[in-house]
Amino acid sequence: MLVLSLILVFIVPEAPHGTDSWVAVNSRNLEHEIGLVGKVEPVETAILTAPFEGFALDNNLSPGMYVEEGQALLTLDTRLQEVKVRDALASKLKAQQTAAAFRVWDTGSGVRQARQALRLAEVAMQRLDLELAQVKTLYQSGIVSRNERDTLKQQRDQQLLEVTSAKAQLKDMLAVGKGEGKVIADMEYQNASIAHERLNTMLEQKTIHAPFPGVVLSIGAPQSSGGEPGSLHKGASLAQGQQILKLANISGLKVVTQVLESDVNKFSLNQPVAIHGEGFSVPNLNGYVSAISQLAVPDDSSSSARFPITITVNDPEDGDLKKVRLGMSAHMTIVTYSNENSLVIPHGAVEKEGDAYVIQYRERLDAPVVRREVTIGQSTVEGVEVFGLDPGFVRVKADPR
Repeated sequence: MLVLSLILVFIVPEAPHGTDSWVAVNSRNLEHEIGLVGKVEPVETAILTAPFEGFALDNNLSPGMYVEEGQALLTLDTRLQEVKVRDALASKLKAQQTAAAFRVWDTGSGVRQARQALRLAEVAMQRLDLELAQVKTLYQSGIVSRNERDTLKQQRDQQLLEVTSAKAQLKDMLAVGKGEGKVIADMEYQNASIAHERLNTMLEQKTIHAPFPGVVLSIGAPQSSGGEPGSLHKGASLAQGQQILKLANISGLKVVTQVLESDVNKFSLNQPVAIHGEGFSVPNLNGYVSAISQLAVPDDSSSSARFPITITVNDPEDGDLKKVRLGMSAHMTIVTYSNENSLVIPHGAVEKEGDAYVIQYRERLDAPVVRREVTIGQSTVEGVEVFGLDPGFVRVKADPR
């Protein structure tokens, strides 16, 4: 007993005064999680519209129906569109004729007629020049009268004006083939070609196909008075651009939820998310935060603002998302903080001195006590996370109560 007493005195460290205690501190994994609830939604929705004016033919669709990518959804009557295509083709051919005429303008009928008129005027001019020269000789010899000479000279002057006019007409005719007329004809032909091609392309879209694997959300255009879209029966008249159906793309899914303003800044893009739901046939889904709204949702009934957050669901291992249906409730767990080497000490171990936080620290129970300044991190139920400290022992002061 004497030996045991000596061992306790010289080897075991001095017990803390009062009821203060020393608590061991070791590194551990610290995570903060937030649980959210949301609704499963498609990764995108598309509104399919009528490509041209016509009548609905075949329609075997119903809301909630699953469709494969490329599946024929609806066929339109093409008679009205075919009339427009033929009219556009006629306009194109007319414009093509005009443009082609300008391309061979120098050898065209108009230029040929102008050249012929100039040639005839020049020939007549040459004949009158010859006659006038002969008459002048006869006049000088006294054979013809002066009136006859003057009359012929007047005819020659008139013919010179006709030659000048024919040259001007030919010049103007040649200029027409190289000026704005040719440019206008080319542009009209290009416009007519584009219009015809566009109408033809629209005609090829007489059967509307699903652009992706999806689910039919609604059929027909929304009512003018609001509410659900109307029906789309066979023979219904459709205007170009009129809504035919709304389709949800289920090649990918997302979950939309809302978080309080006190928590929204704890989230960041690409944070991993664990997703599960009671109705899921896929046991474990995961995703990531893909969007955080900068605008709160209007809610007059609550004093705290809420912000929408979008979670994009990753493809499951079997690659089949059809087992997760739209509108299902989804429960999500999001890790907002993680530190694999975290040191958490009891709240009573931290003392505040001015703006600094200090603790009483021992590397071992038999080591001397030192004061360490630390930086405060995350707060937990067990204590508070600190930085600037190594594993060891910290003194926890007794509760004054």
